Amino acid sequence: MFILKASEMGIMDRETIEGVGIPGVVLMENAARGVVSVIEKRVPGRKAVVICGRGNNGGDGLAVARNLIGHGYDVKIFLLSEPDSLKGDAKVNYDILRGMKVQVASVLREIDLGDLFSECEKADFVVDAIFGTGLSKPVEGFYASVIDLINRSETPVISVDIPSGLFADTGNLPSGAFVKASWTVTFAFPKIVHVMAPACKYVGDVFVVDISIPEKISERHNPGRCILTRDKVFDVFPERDINSHKYNYGFLAVVGGSCGKTGAPSMSALAALRTGVGLVSAVVPRDLNLVFEVKLTEPMTVPIMSAERGHFNANSVDEVVTCLKNGKFSAVAIGPGLGWNRDTEVFVKEILENVDLPFIIDADGLNALSRNVGILKDLKKTAVLTPHGGEFSRLTGLSVSEIVSDPITHAVNFAREYGVVLVLKGGRTVVATPEGRAFINVIGNPGMATAGTGDVLTGIIGALVAMGVSAERAAAAGVFLHALAGNMAKEKFGEESLIATDLIELLPEAVKVLKQPVEKRTEIPFVSSMREIIGV
Repeated sequence: MFILKASEMGIMDRETIEGVGIPGVVLMENAARGVVSVIEKRVPGRKAVVICGRGNNGGDGLAVARNLIGHGYDVKIFLLSEPDSLKGDAKVNYDILRGMKVQVASVLREIDLGDLFSECEKADFVVDAIFGTGLSKPVEGFYASVIDLINRSETPVISVDIPSGLFADTGNLPSGAFVKASWTVTFAFPKIVHVMAPACKYVGDVFVVDISIPEKISERHNPGRCILTRDKVFDVFPERDINSHKYNYGFLAVVGGSCGKTGAPSMSALAALRTGVGLVSAVVPRDLNLVFEVKLTEPMTVPIMSAERGHFNANSVDEVVTCLKNGKFSAVAIGPGLGWNRDTEVFVKEILENVDLPFIIDADGLNALSRNVGILKDLKKTAVLTPHGGEFSRLTGLSVSEIVSDPITHAVNFAREYGVVLVLKGGRTVVATPEGRAFINVIGNPGMATAGTGDVLTGIIGALVAMGVSAERAAAAGVFLHALAGNMAKEKFGEESLIATDLIELLPEAVKVLKQPVEKRTEIPFVSSMREIIGV
């Protein structure tokens, strides 16, 4: 499902109204019916306060109020403007309420907010329809006071389209006031604010309403920005023939390890095998080989004799290149536990320049690459890079704060410029492609913010690439599978006790869930929860 900016949603709305001929008031009515459907199914209680601004979002709120009344709810309606200031479809819905003899109270000054606060405290829930996706500046003054009293009332809030005060096009928090919603019902498609951190923490459970935007219009304005869903990746695994053997399912080399960091490549290798690759060899410094022989049972090891003092160095290059060229490998994961110094910078550069295999580059492999990023443009196979914010900062020269402020744009720009698939890891991991597409992963949990989970992800993606899956699909499926295993680990161990090897232990269960056939819908549902959209 697409993730839109406010302007993109506006274009789709306008073409639907002007080009197809569906009146705006019909779209507004569909939106209101969707909000009420969520309220009836999810929100306890029958006593509502509906707070409306003067724009289209307020018009949605007025339509919601009318539909709630029609369903037997006790509804108090507050309009934060003079009725005469209403225009278009919002005025139509106001006039309908007046024709029904429904009282709509106008609240225009802070001195008049006492009654509103009292009603919010007595209500079972508040419908927030003050500002929609068109908000462009922080909320201050009178409107900030209204939002503050909504939050202070501690009454559950269902926001219409977007919590008032948040900006649709970013996950950044505004400097002004914003509603902290328990539920948000948005229209046609989620917006960036609904999925990107930290703002997504304040939207509550998100639901998406089909308001009758024709598919041909949404496809014509495809933003190249999507939620990563199970139906995108469930069929990623190659079919297994009865006459197959281990080489049919790929051979992954994991190049890494250094003194004090033997765990990283070990976890990558084990995760790769649990994902289904046929063979894995850990290419490691000779001085540490005994450690790896003890740690690893199914993965093989290739000790590199020219390595010194438990680290690869520039003199290791020829032996590693020969090994990778002659070893029947189908993909290379480089970087886990590698260490970072001037020698490893030369080591990584030479391997990338001299080995014609698809690469997954992670951790110290990325750090070593940071002074030679241009090499990526010359790779014959599409590489997958898996940086976190700090590593991406070293690759790009951008500050971490710049990256965090707009991770989708920065990830897409880098992937396009260097012709790679970029997995920008974070609370909302972004998978960006050379063609400019972006897939945002919205599952996973904070317990995964622990040492080694990135190495597990490298192994998962490496396994899929080694099996012959394209870089884009391997990265997308790998991120989804990794997060799915992380959620299973959270359920079993809790967030605080979760460790990286828990994900490896639960990968078989995650693979089973991922591979379950996606049920084909005969029709588009009127209202979908985010869980239903994601598919898990």
